Amino acid sequence: MPEIVFRHVTKAFDEESGLFDFSIEVEKGRAFGLLGPAGAGKSTALSLLMGFMRPDEGDVQIRGMGCFAKRHILMRDIGYVPRDAQLPPRTTGEGFFRLISAMRGDQYRRRAQKLMEQLDINPLGNWHHMLPDARRKVVLLVGLLHDAPILLLDEPCAGLDPHGRNAMLELLAEERKAGKTIFMVSHVFEEVQRTCDTLGIIRQGRLITVQSAQALSYTRQKVYHITFADIAQAAAFAQEWETGVELLRNRVIVAVPASPQVLLKTLVKYDVLDLVGGREELEDSLLRAFGGDLV
Repeated sequence: MPEIVFRHVTKAFDEESGLFDFSIEVEKGRAFGLLGPAGAGKSTALSLLMGFMRPDEGDVQIRGMGCFAKRHILMRDIGYVPRDAQLPPRTTGEGFFRLISAMRGDQYRRRAQKLMEQLDINPLGNWHHMLPDARRKVVLLVGLLHDAPILLLDEPCAGLDPHGRNAMLELLAEERKAGKTIFMVSHVFEEVQRTCDTLGIIRQGRLITVQSAQALSYTRQKVYHITFADIAQAAAFAQEWETGVELLRNRVIVAVPASPQVLLKTLVKYDVLDLVGGREELEDSLLRAFGGDLV
């Protein structure tokens, strides 16, 4: 039985906001990443899993139990990292961890120390006076502290500097190898690719595709900026490419999937003054393949 299930789920806030006929399954011990822009419905999916709201239609289940009706039971086995969180006024990170540790037991003090070292977390100081990066790390620690077998993560790397982001992704890779089930949402492809086995792309509340992380990486295209000797040659070259081409006077921008061999063979016929490119951010490639904006 899958550990996480969305079965024809609709939760509509208006005609373009929410989730619409959303269905996925995540097996135990697997990691699923939901990729999409702000407002696509990613956080709504997590809120439904947490039992914060009830779906208008369909079923949302974890371990065969309805997430809304059985949330008081399911929360024991879930580690949740929200996109934004606040601690009570005049609370320090250290004081909050002591409170959680006292409730959980000595084993969580040891885990807290391990996580603080791994993520370079300094819990000292008043929450409201902490830098955004430090606040985010405190939220991460709270969500990961009790070593839950199921992790629900909303943009876990958001607000972290490059070092903190890499440390967090390495930690998630360890959690994945330990057999935890992970449901993660993000708008950054590299983060979900490094963490997850399977990725879904969502736009305006609708699931566009579900593929393996490896399969989606193959959608990457290379973009070249080519300057020709004159406008006529640039126009003639552009006519040889039906898609992924833009003509700008004597310069052409062309997107080429896979090997550039076809491009190179075609350019032999022309007088080329300059050729620049060969790389494209993968989010732009996904945009071209599936439509919409991923940032």
